[in-house]
Amino acid sequence: MQENLKNIGKLFCILAGLVFLFCLWLYQQERQKEVPEGEKITTEDVQILLEALETTLDLDAILEKNTAKNVEAHEKQAETYFTYRQYKRLYELIDGAGKGIPDFGNKYEEHYALLKEDWYEAYALMLAYLDKDSSIWKTTIFILKVDTQEKKVYTQNSEYDYLSSSFDASVFCKEEVFVKGNMLLTSIKELDEKTILENVWVMESTNGNMECFYHQVNFTVNTEKPVEREQIADLTFEDGKLRKAQEKQEKLHGKLLSVSENKIEIEGCGTYEMDENLEIYKLYGILETQKKTDLMIGYDYTDFVMWKGRICAALVSREGELDHIRVLLTNSTDGSYFFEEATVWIDGEEKQIRAQDLKNGERITLQTKALTDKVSLLTEDVKKADNAFRGKLEFGKTEQGMVIINELPLEEYLYAVVPSEMPASYPIEALKAQAVCARSYAYRYILHAGLGEYGAHLDDTTAFQVYHNIVENATSTTAVKETTGEMLYYQGKLAENYYYSTSCGYGTDTKVWKSENGQDTSYICAGKYAGKDEGSERLSAEDMMQEDNFAAFITTVDETDFEKDEAWYRWTYEVEEMDTEKLLARIQSRYRANPSLILQKTGEGENTYYISEPIAEIGSIKDIRVIKRGAGGVADELVIIGSKTVVKIISEYNIRSILCDGKSEVIKQDGSRVVPGTLLPSGFFIIETGKKGEDVVGYTLTGGGYGHGVGMSQNGAKAMGSLGYNYREILGTFFADCEVRK
Repeated sequence: MQENLKNIGKLFCILAGLVFLFCLWLYQQERQKEVPEGEKITTEDVQILLEALETTLDLDAILEKNTAKNVEAHEKQAETYFTYRQYKRLYELIDGAGKGIPDFGNKYEEHYALLKEDWYEAYALMLAYLDKDSSIWKTTIFILKVDTQEKKVYTQNSEYDYLSSSFDASVFCKEEVFVKGNMLLTSIKELDEKTILENVWVMESTNGNMECFYHQVNFTVNTEKPVEREQIADLTFEDGKLRKAQEKQEKLHGKLLSVSENKIEIEGCGTYEMDENLEIYKLYGILETQKKTDLMIGYDYTDFVMWKGRICAALVSREGELDHIRVLLTNSTDGSYFFEEATVWIDGEEKQIRAQDLKNGERITLQTKALTDKVSLLTEDVKKADNAFRGKLEFGKTEQGMVIINELPLEEYLYAVVPSEMPASYPIEALKAQAVCARSYAYRYILHAGLGEYGAHLDDTTAFQVYHNIVENATSTTAVKETTGEMLYYQGKLAENYYYSTSCGYGTDTKVWKSENGQDTSYICAGKYAGKDEGSERLSAEDMMQEDNFAAFITTVDETDFEKDEAWYRWTYEVEEMDTEKLLARIQSRYRANPSLILQKTGEGENTYYISEPIAEIGSIKDIRVIKRGAGGVADELVIIGSKTVVKIISEYNIRSILCDGKSEVIKQDGSRVVPGTLLPSGFFIIETGKKGEDVVGYTLTGGGYGHGVGMSQNGAKAMGSLGYNYREILGTFFADCEVRK
C-alpha cells in the first residue's frame, strides 16, 4: 500500500512538471519580442534598391503586392514599411544563409517593420553577390536644391536624377546615399556634420531670404541675418539650416597681368596668393561659374575679392571688347622664354633693359608716343626677320629670368602672323582663309590664355602661331583687313580650327592627338581634298583606314587632288643603316613625354597585352609595321618587334618622331632633298623594312603630305584659290557646317 502511494506521488510530480513545462511553452509562444526602436526602411526604398540590382527576383511576390489585403498598402507605398516577413521571403530567395547575410530572426516578429540600419547592413552584402558589375556604390553629397517636379537633386558638385521620395525634403542636408550612374537611389542616412560652402555669390537678400549661386546652381536659403546683396560669403549649414553667413567685402580692381598655379598678378596692386577654394563668377549675360583658365589676362573686367590676404573670388563684371592680344617672345638662341638683356629703340631713343637690374615681379612697359610707330627690339645679338613691333613691349622679371611680352591689337598681330604662316604670294582668297583661321585660333587663346603664368595668351612659335618670322606684307595685310573681325563658328560657338602645310590628298581628325577635351570637332573634315571629277568614285576617310586601300593610294598620284603638283604631295624616306641604340633612345624619350602612349608587350599566347612601363632594352629588330590607321590613312599605331621586347607606339606624332633618325634625307616628288630634324614630314606613309637574315637593318617610307593633317591644308587652299574658290568656300571644304561671321 505504501509503495503504491509512493508511485502515485512520483506520477503526480511528473505530471505537474509536464504541466509546468507546457504552460511555460505556451507563455513563451504568447510573449512577443520587443519592437526595435529606430528609423524604419520604407517599402519604396527597398523596391528601388532591389530593382537597381536588375535581377530576376519576383518583387511583387516579395512585397506581397498581389494580395487583396495589400492593395491599399500598395497604393500608399511611400508611407509603408518593409516588414520582417517580406525580408524573410527575400532572404530565402537569394539564399541569404549561404551568402552570410544576417537573418535577424532573434530581433523581429514577422509583422515588425525592418530598421534602416539592418536593411542597409544586409543590402551591402547583397551587392557583393548580386551586383556583378559594381554599378551601385555609396557616396556622400550635400544637397543645395531639390526639384520635385523634375525629380532632380543639385549638389555642390553634381546634378542627379533621383528616385526615393525621401530626397524631397533633404535640402541643405549632408547624406550618405546609394548611386547608380547619374541616379540617386536612396538615402542611407543623414550625417550630423557641419558643411561650409566657401565663396558663394549672394545675388539678392530680401525679407530674410538670400538668393545664392554656387557651382552653377541657384538656390534660396532662409536666414535671420542676411548679408548684403551682390557679395561673396561663406555659408555654414548644420541640421538642414543655415547657421552662419560670413560676408567678404574687400575688393581689388585692375588689369590682370598673370595667373599661375597659385598666384594672381594685378596691375597696380601686386601679386597675391589665391585661396585653394577660389571661385570665379561671370556676372554678365547668363550667370555661371568659370574656371581659372577663363580669367581674361590683359583686361580689367574683373574684381578680385580678398579674404585674409588671399584672393578668394573673382567677379567678371562685364564682357567688353577683347581686341588686344599678349604674345610671349621666344629667345631664338636657346628656345626658352628668358632673356638676359635687350636693346630697345623707341621714339629715336635707345634703352637697355637687363634682367639683373629688375626685381622679381617688376614690369617695365615701353610704347611709342604715336600709335602708328613701332618699337624696335634687339635681344642678345639675335634679330628676327622683323624686329619692329607694333603696340607695346612689356619686360617682366620672373624667378627663371626676364620675359618679354608684346601686347598689341589682335588685327595688327595678324599682320605679322599671316605672312609668317602662309607666303604672301599665295592667292588673296587663300590668304583670307588663313587670316580667318589665324584670328579664330588666336581669339580662343585670348578667351583661355595658353601661357597665363607668364601673363601671355600665346607665344610666337609653331607651338601656337608663328609671329614676326616674316616682315609684314601689303597683300597679306589686305587679306586681314578684308576679313576684319571674321571668325569660324560651329553651331554658334567658336570653332577649334587648325591648319598645316600640305595634304597627301586626304586629311584626318583630332583623334590623332590622343588628347580628347570633350569638344565636338566633327566638323573638321577628315576627307578627300580634290576637285570635281564626276566620273570617279572616291574612297572615304574611313576607307583609307584599311591598309590595302591606303597603300594603293599613297603609291600613286590622283590627278584630281588639289595638291598633286606640290613638292610635298609625295615623298620617300630611306634609312639604310638603322642605329638600334638611337632608336631605343628616341622611344625612351617619347615614353618620358607621355608614358601612356608607349607600351610594352607582356604575357604569352592568348593572355598577351600591352602595359606602360619603362623600356630598358629592345634587342635586335625583327619587324616594324603599322598596325592601325586613323581617318584618312594616317599611321595611328606602330609596333616595333625586338628580340627582347615588343613596343607599341601610339599617335602620329610619336611615330613620326621615333622613325626620324635625324640624318637620312627625305626625297620630295620634285626630286629635291631635305634632312628632317626630329620629325618625319607627316604620318601618312607605308613602311617597307630591309633585312639581313631575320634582322631589320633599315626601312623605307613611301608617304605624302607635310604636317599633322588636321584642319586646313594651306597648299590645298592655295590650289583652290588659284581655281577661283573664294575664302568661304575654301574654309567650307576643310571645316564642314561651319560659318564665317564677325
